Amino acid sequence: MSAVLAVAVGAAHTAETLKAPAAEHSLLLTAAEAARDERPADRVAAAIPESASLSTPSDAGFARVTGITSVAAEASAPVTEGCEAQLTLATLPGAMIEARLIAPCNRGERFVVRHSGLSFSAQTKADGQASVVLPALRSDAMVAVYLEDSRLVLGRVDVPDAASYARYAISWASPLEMELRVTDGDRVLIGSPSLSGTEQGVLALGQANLPSPVLARVYSVPGKDLGTADITGELLITPATCGRTLRVETVHSASGIATTTEQTVAVPLCGTAGDILVLKNLAPGLKLAAPK
Repeated sequence: MSAVLAVAVGAAHTAETLKAPAAEHSLLLTAAEAARDERPADRVAAAIPESASLSTPSDAGFARVTGITSVAAEASAPVTEGCEAQLTLATLPGAMIEARLIAPCNRGERFVVRHSGLSFSAQTKADGQASVVLPALRSDAMVAVYLEDSRLVLGRVDVPDAASYARYAISWASPLEMELRVTDGDRVLIGSPSLSGTEQGVLALGQANLPSPVLARVYSVPGKDLGTADITGELLITPATCGRTLRVETVHSASGIATTTEQTVAVPLCGTAGDILVLKNLAPGLKLAAPK
């Protein structure tokens, strides 16, 4: 099923509210404790648009909107005729979403996709079109595309199969360099650029070769919870990140409901560049019971 929603003009402050509760458990091994100094946190997610998780529409009737509407508080300038952008969403097997963007005046440009706290960057082709596939984190899926000229395109689609998968997503922005590693018995899974969605695996999202890249990894497994797999993050310590307190955004999805959390990562002081910091306790410890 496809749904095409609105093109919004102007700066992108959407109807969502950014959720950033404090982390409920430490992400770090003891090697990073020395880096917890008094310096203010660096906002590594600056390349990610400041919007909320798109998980809770502010208007209960939003799903019935099929025309064009503005979601910006003020329109700084009208959209040039012929430059209207369009977003079409369709469901794929395995609770996946195909998002097709047509932006005729944004050719070869970077854009950012957000869905329920998941963020990643991509690029339009020379004709202004792009197609990306992402895992649905909610049964009532909303997707936002942020264009370089501060325009926002929204779409919504129902994905009933999302309730049949448990997923864990993590997003970060440059200069962070990370990888998500999942160990399940004798299987070790890391990010892959393609995943059918019907199998257990880690999907890599985002283009690292873009300016200010925003990258993500999504671990997906059929079922009601994440099982007993050990989910860890591996952060490369570099001169651009050492001694800084950085942020990542994580999403836990189960039974078609997504919970978003912003968590801080204290990177060890400079002098350890080239080492890898292991982030632990990434997966929620609580197993969700199956609905009766």
